[in-house]
Amino acid sequence: MRKFSFLSPSQSLKWICLIILTFLVLELLLFNCFIFYGLGVLHRTFGPLLNIGDVDWKEDLKQARWVRELVYRGKAGGFVSLLQDTVERVYMIEGGGSEGKKIKTFGIDVSHSGEFLYIYKHILARRHFPYARLVVDIGANDGLLSSNSFNFIQMGWSALLVEPQASQAEMAAKNVVRYVNPYRDNNQTVKVIKNVISNKSGVVSFLRRSDIADMEGHIAEEEVFYPDNPPEGDIIQVVSITVKRFTSKYNVPKYFGVLSIDAEGTGNQILHSFIDLGFRPGYIIYEDLHERAFELPDLTEKYLNENGYRLLSRRGWNLIFCHQARK
Repeated sequence: MRKFSFLSPSQSLKWICLIILTFLVLELLLFNCFIFYGLGVLHRTFGPLLNIGDVDWKEDLKQARWVRELVYRGKAGGFVSLLQDTVERVYMIEGGGSEGKKIKTFGIDVSHSGEFLYIYKHILARRHFPYARLVVDIGANDGLLSSNSFNFIQMGWSALLVEPQASQAEMAAKNVVRYVNPYRDNNQTVKVIKNVISNKSGVVSFLRRSDIADMEGHIAEEEVFYPDNPPEGDIIQVVSITVKRFTSKYNVPKYFGVLSIDAEGTGNQILHSFIDLGFRPGYIIYEDLHERAFELPDLTEKYLNENGYRLLSRRGWNLIFCHQARK
C-alpha cells in the first residue's frame, strides 16, 4: 500500500508564510515600478515649474505627449462616453399617472463661457419663438469642447456643423451621432460639413495649427490677425464655399434659431454675408477675438443694430446678439 506523507502544522505554517511573503515582495516591486514611472512622468511634465526665467510651464504641459493623447482621445468620443456614463445616468421622474410621467436627466453646458444656457434661458422666457430650431455652427471643431451647438443638438435641434479639418469633423460626427433622433421620429437633421466658408469658392490653403485642441486653424492668408502669436502648423488644402452657396445648398431658412461664428479672422465677412443676404437668425454668437483688424466690436454692434439686433451680453470672447424685428 502506497504511503502518503503530510506536512506537520509547523511546516505548513512556514510554507504559508513564505507564499505570503513572496506575494508581498512582488506586489511591492510592482507598486514601486508604478510609483517611479509616475514620478518620471511628473518630473518630465512639471519640471519647468522649478525653473526660473521665461519658461512657460503651461505651454510645456500642453505639449506633453500624454496630455495631447488624452485630449485627442477625449475629443474623439471619450468625453461624450464619460458624459453618458456619469451625469446622464442620473435622472428624475415627475408627474402623476403612468402616462403623465416625465423623465428628466442632468446635463452639462459645454459651451466655452455658458453661451448655451444664457441663450436657452432667454428663449424659454419668450412667449413666442418664431425661428426654425436650427443651429448653424461655423467653426464647429470637434463638436463638443467649447461647442455652441452640442447642447442644442441634445435638446433636439437640427444643426449644420461646418469644420474644414477632416480629423475634427470626423470627431464631431462621432460626438453628436448618439443624440440625433433617438426619440424624435426622424424630425431632426444634423450634418457635418467639411468645408471652410469664405468670400470665394474653390480650394484655399488652410493652416492647421498645433494648439492642444486644434481649435485655432484658419485660412492661411489670415495670419495677419495673429501678430502677437505667429502661427505654427501644417498647411492643408480645403474646399471653400461662399455663404450664398452654403445657404442654398443646405436649404437654410431665412429665420433660424442660432448662428455661431468662430472663424479665426474671417468671421466678419461671414457675418456680413448672412445679414446682407437677408438671413435673420434669432441669436448670433460671434467670436471677435481675431476679427478686430477688420472691424472693431463697436462697429459690429452698430452694423447689427441697423439690421434689427441688439447686444445681449459678452461671454468670454463671444458677443451674443438677439434679433428684435420678428414678432
